[in-house]
Amino acid sequence: MQWSAADQSRNVAGKRDWCLFDSRPTLLVTLVVVVALGWFYARTGTAVNLEIDGRLWRVRTHQGAVSALLREIGLPLRDEDVVVPALASALYDGQTVTVRRARQVLIDADGGLLTRLTHSRTIGQVLMEAGLTVGAYDVITMDGSATAMDGQLPERRWEPQRWPSVTNAAHSQRAASLPVRVKVQRAVPLSIRDESVETTVYSVSRTVGEELLKQGIVLYLGDRVQPMLGSLLTAGMNVEVERAKVVDLRVDGEQMRLRTQARDVAWLLTEANVHLHGQDYVVPGPDTEVTPGMLVRVVRVLEDWVQEAETIPYETVWRSDSGLELDQLRTDQTGTNGVRKRQVHFIYEDGVQKSREVVEEWVERQPTTKIISYGTKVVIRELETPDGVVRYWRKIRVLATSYSAATSGKTRDHPEYGITRLGWRARKGIIAVDPKVIKLRTNMYVPGYGAGIAGDTGGMIKGRWIDLCYEEDDLILWKKWLDVYLLEPVTPAAEINYLLPDTPRERR
Repeated sequence: MQWSAADQSRNVAGKRDWCLFDSRPTLLVTLVVVVALGWFYARTGTAVNLEIDGRLWRVRTHQGAVSALLREIGLPLRDEDVVVPALASALYDGQTVTVRRARQVLIDADGGLLTRLTHSRTIGQVLMEAGLTVGAYDVITMDGSATAMDGQLPERRWEPQRWPSVTNAAHSQRAASLPVRVKVQRAVPLSIRDESVETTVYSVSRTVGEELLKQGIVLYLGDRVQPMLGSLLTAGMNVEVERAKVVDLRVDGEQMRLRTQARDVAWLLTEANVHLHGQDYVVPGPDTEVTPGMLVRVVRVLEDWVQEAETIPYETVWRSDSGLELDQLRTDQTGTNGVRKRQVHFIYEDGVQKSREVVEEWVERQPTTKIISYGTKVVIRELETPDGVVRYWRKIRVLATSYSAATSGKTRDHPEYGITRLGWRARKGIIAVDPKVIKLRTNMYVPGYGAGIAGDTGGMIKGRWIDLCYEEDDLILWKKWLDVYLLEPVTPAAEINYLLPDTPRERR
């Protein structure tokens, strides 16, 4: 019979499926047999109670001796470890095997290292075994943390492996070899003197600075410590803290607070890098002892020489000139001011002038006198007015105002109401004047007012100011500048004021 390629392919695939299906019962049976044999093996082992470092396990083993069991579980032993019963003892059902492993302790004390394998439970017991005593102020640390004599050593923990691998066994061996590190720091007595307070302490610090920090002693800039902060502590050492004195220093416009060990003011200035120059000085003096709370003041002294100039006013000399017409002026010599100079020595303290001394003084230039000639020659002139021609000998520019008896400042019942300076009744034609300018009883002509006579005065009428009188019922108010004329007869020469005042001034 011939088979096609397709038939052959189907035949081969069918045989493969049958083979796979046919092998499954065999694998299952094999697995069941293996599990059964393992269970039977485990159940037929010797039941042993295994206590290691206080922890209890129940195990089954086919080993015949204690030593073989411990090797089986991967437990390394030292000569100092305790095993009960002995390693060579045979195992039997229900037996208890106790293992107490010695703890490795590394003791750092008194400058040496000591290794102990111990079954002690506390730090104190370990140190006692090592023959070490601990003082009341000594400090004990275990693995870097502070502890006490009754401090417990850490528990040993170990997990047994029924079929330990090489890796697990090696790990267990490393764990068992790690020592507990115990350090005993011996306290040494020392004395600390802070100003007037002295204290005795027992210290395990390494340096002076560490112990001061532990004692809460705060140091400030300028404080001094002997021995120095980095010095190693020794038994019986005396540590002295010398506190700096707090002082205030005022210099160059600023005030600063300093802490200093300076004995005197000069030393303080050196510490502060402050220098005195020239006539600078310090208060209190440089030899003064520095005390707490002191104020030290540096005074900067500056000298200055200044040349000052002062004007010497020239004098004015007036000369009469009979050939020059009245009220005419002529400058015969121009006046110039002189100059006086002086050399002045100034002393300033902190910018404030403290002294001024004229060292030298001289006249640099003398003043020149101003000479003015004024005319005394009287010339009679004529003036045409609405009332006719008048003859006058002087013309004066004045401020003219007006008044009446009612505005003169007196009440009607006053005994001098309406009476002028000359005792005349106040009326039109009387003019109030300043007698120093226009002599009383002088005949006058005022444009717009008419002829009048200087017959009255007034408290406000000074200089070039006249007041024109009117009847009470016919007052005309005046206030203006104008030229007035002094009429014949001419005032005697000895009574004429040739130099008239220039007040009040006319605003132009």
